[in-house]
Amino acid sequence: MRELGELELIRESLVAVAAEMRANVIHSSYSSIIYEGHDFSCALLTADGRQVAQSLDDHPIHLFAVPYSTQQVLKAFAGSIHEGDIFLHNDPYTGGTHLNDILMLCPVFHDERHVMFAAVRCHWGDVGGMSAGSISGRVKEILQEGLRVTPTKICDRGEMNEAFLTLLIDNMRVPTERRGDFNTMHGTVRKAAEHLRRLFERFGPETFLEGIEELIRRGEAYQRRRIGELPDGDYFAEGYIESDGHSPEPLVAKLKLKVAGDSLVADFSGSSPQSAGPTNVGPAMARNAVVTIAKSFLDPDSPINHGSFAPIEVLVPEGSFLNARLPAPCGGMAEVKYLLDSTVAAAFGQIVPEMMTGDARCSANHTYISGPHPDIDGIYLLYEYPSGGTGAIHGRDGHNGIRVYTEGDFNAIQSSEIVESQNPLRVERCELREGSCGDGQWRGGFGIRRDIRVFNDHSTLSVLSDKNVIPPYSVKGARNPAANRFVVLRDGAVAEPSPIPGKVTGFPVGPGDIVRMEGAGGGGYGDPLMRDTAAVRRDVKDGLLTEEQAEKRFGVVLNGRDRVDEKRTAGKRKALSAARVTLTVHAANDEMFDGPKRLLTISSEAAVRLGVAEGEMIEVAAEKGANVRGWARISEANADSAVIIGPSTLRLIQASPGELAHVRPVLREPAV
Repeated sequence: MRELGELELIRESLVAVAAEMRANVIHSSYSSIIYEGHDFSCALLTADGRQVAQSLDDHPIHLFAVPYSTQQVLKAFAGSIHEGDIFLHNDPYTGGTHLNDILMLCPVFHDERHVMFAAVRCHWGDVGGMSAGSISGRVKEILQEGLRVTPTKICDRGEMNEAFLTLLIDNMRVPTERRGDFNTMHGTVRKAAEHLRRLFERFGPETFLEGIEELIRRGEAYQRRRIGELPDGDYFAEGYIESDGHSPEPLVAKLKLKVAGDSLVADFSGSSPQSAGPTNVGPAMARNAVVTIAKSFLDPDSPINHGSFAPIEVLVPEGSFLNARLPAPCGGMAEVKYLLDSTVAAAFGQIVPEMMTGDARCSANHTYISGPHPDIDGIYLLYEYPSGGTGAIHGRDGHNGIRVYTEGDFNAIQSSEIVESQNPLRVERCELREGSCGDGQWRGGFGIRRDIRVFNDHSTLSVLSDKNVIPPYSVKGARNPAANRFVVLRDGAVAEPSPIPGKVTGFPVGPGDIVRMEGAGGGGYGDPLMRDTAAVRRDVKDGLLTEEQAEKRFGVVLNGRDRVDEKRTAGKRKALSAARVTLTVHAANDEMFDGPKRLLTISSEAAVRLGVAEGEMIEVAAEKGANVRGWARISEANADSAVIIGPSTLRLIQASPGELAHVRPVLREPAV
């Protein structure tokens, strides 16, 4: 291989091209979700579809799916890819994310030889379908979510297919924005192709391509080395999507992560079948999640390229909600991807304990408010995406109201000025959500509360969110944070916009109504009664916790906001510890499930102490990892001091029969 200095120049030149692509998109796009929210990504790929470079700010949810999509384009157009061609794609079943994420792929030629691809994937604010914004919680098939574009050549040898492009955009809301964003993407990939051709001239084609191959080889070698340092074995985790929007039944993702030498195998067998609602993903997302978390945990600092993918095999049953097929809707792709991220992170937390983290809010929180408007195309369309708290780690609290590490530079929330200048709406309140953190020795971050007042008649609200019923998890015995919550305030009362929390399609709103969005907090780490009292006092002083919350959740008694009463605090913490429900773990011979629901059997006396009824969610606070959730099954035959669990539950909590376990209810709202 060439000298290291030349190799580094090649790598940095590629990254610079991707970074300029990103700047071009931000400065020339029409949709606020792109220029303000940064819901887009750029990448460079080899001619056979392997990822070479991206900007450090780009979104992994987009980029790690691009190679899969590119392979489908190569398969569909084998022998028919020419200079000047442009391809479009958004089909989830062939490597897309959800329909709103439009991929534009431009083949790059040098001396009449196809040498690379330049790619941009942007979230378009609407792609048609039954509701404004195309993403909503109550759809039943992908046709209701908009226009599905399988690999399509939109431009052939430089000649744009204007008839098809017009047909496409005329079937989307706010076509002026859609056309503007298409032109932005087109200009960006064309400019990237120009830069790449100059790099081929500068370095010479063979040297440049050889350098790219060497970068990929080094990426694979380093990732294999890091995996090889891990202890071999099987590691297990699971997580839930709380609903498909039509039934209150959850969907479960089950993971067995196998470390064997210098490779990983992630097996999602046993996960729920594809659902009737939008909480499904296509075949690229599970691999996307495993690669994202493996890179984040094992190799966060080195460049990102396809070499990092090579040591990882992902097995996902076809027809499951993690590998769905037509006609399953996939608008909730982000919700499922975040579930996959947090499930894989829970497994990696067992392998790399020093990097164990509480869960984040785990939902894109898609919120659309729309209605008639005289200015742009006769409609206004606001897309909100309120963020939440991130998870705590050992020695550090979670962050408040920001994106998590798997989301790139996606903004936490858009500015009130943008909202109010483009829509007949007013942001009445935007603040951190008091008390929403996951309690722990290191607490999770706080979510966001945002109130938006509607002024127009005939407006509608659509929401697609998860973690409204089943909150994010905490680890190492910490308490769960508050769940997401989306309601409408009308005439001084709270109106629930859907019988299924977080899944709303076209709920009518009008003048004076306030849409309230409350983002979940992040999961905590460790026993809340071990939290530094000064840290609790500081949160009270900052208005993040009330004095009552500090006392009842952390056992910290304050004399005013500035002083901790150490004596009363010691007594309060002792009393709270004694009041915990601690049960002896008994192992059943067989697994205990009710459909996807993991069952934890307790006595009626224990249920009274916990304050739960049959079928309500409880959790076992795991000392070694993520707290394990299940649904209470109450049995009079059960000993008052025992919790009976199945073999796989025993494995998840990493405990042995006869050990004591702290059992408690899972609460949607903060305890006080």
